[in-house]
Amino acid sequence: AHNLSKFDIIFLFKYLADLNNNKKFTVAAIIKDNNIISIKITNKNGVSIIIRDSYLLLTSSLLKLSKTFNCILTKGVEPVLMYNDSLNDEEKYYAHKDVGHYNKDIKKVYSYSEWLELIVAYCNQDCTVLYDILIKFKKLVYLKWNLNIEDYPTISSLAFAIYRLHYLPENKIAITRGKIFYFIRESYTGGSTDMYKPYGQNIYAYDVNSLYPFVMKDNEYPVGPINDFEGDITILGQDKYWISQAKVSTKNDLREPYLQIHHKTNNGFRTISPNGKFDMIIHSSEYFNAIKNYNITIGQGYFFNQENIFEKFVDDLYNLRLKYPKGDPMNYSCKLIMNSLYGLE
Repeated sequence: AHNLSKFDIIFLFKYLADLNNNKKFTVAAIIKDNNIISIKITNKNGVSIIIRDSYLLLTSSLLKLSKTFNCILTKGVEPVLMYNDSLNDEEKYYAHKDVGHYNKDIKKVYSYSEWLELIVAYCNQDCTVLYDILIKFKKLVYLKWNLNIEDYPTISSLAFAIYRLHYLPENKIAITRGKIFYFIRESYTGGSTDMYKPYGQNIYAYDVNSLYPFVMKDNEYPVGPINDFEGDITILGQDKYWISQAKVSTKNDLREPYLQIHHKTNNGFRTISPNGKFDMIIHSSEYFNAIKNYNITIGQGYFFNQENIFEKFVDDLYNLRLKYPKGDPMNYSCKLIMNSLYGLE
């Protein structure tokens, strides 16, 4: 179902609940970040079907995807039953008095029987188009990277599988668990984003070409064994990547403080950027960027070696993308995969 998490699931909730209350079936859902990754329905004999959200794998509209993958059919125009006096009470349940919420082309229909025939055909065409797209994408990925998209419900998981299979160096990525994992995790607070609305004349807007892949290609990342330390590791310079406990204070009250921490409130944890004194888990990139505005005393932590591990992945996909014109399935697939690897959590 394309856009299952944000639309189709609304129509399935009732039936999934009925199945789950039926002793002949079990219903198990995988949900992450308010997105439904999959819903598995299993009968008492162990036979199951899995419902997935294809929008998490191919993050474009069905109309755009049908054109990109050169489908014989494209997404049709949705028929909308308009409210009128010729409809009986049951038929009026499906009718619209206002269509202002639609942001796409629609076909207004005033007869219930005509609308019913058209809406069934419209839904059937959607299913056919989505099937065609997924089959073509499945063949493309298998022939190029020898992977089956059925094993990867999201584009991030597919990108990571391509990287692991074809590009991940051996013995470079440490497995973190337990105390070390939670210590490192505490240093990640999410990005801080501000939006400025410009006004005036002669304003120019610029788009950055493949920003995430560019950053991946041109920078080094923590690799190798995890080593613990205690004391001022900054004397070793910027060659080591480290994550450490730190006592922090702003040198002056900042109009826009930028070091972030998790702060407990009555409504749970919030991410804030305070002035004054506070404790945090900080990593080396933050430290060297912030020492002009903050006093920072380093405590105990962990350090890594650094190495560029994404350059070949980015180069290969970017160069492959350039071999195909915009609008080609391979161009679109390379762009999507290249931009999705670094989106993993």
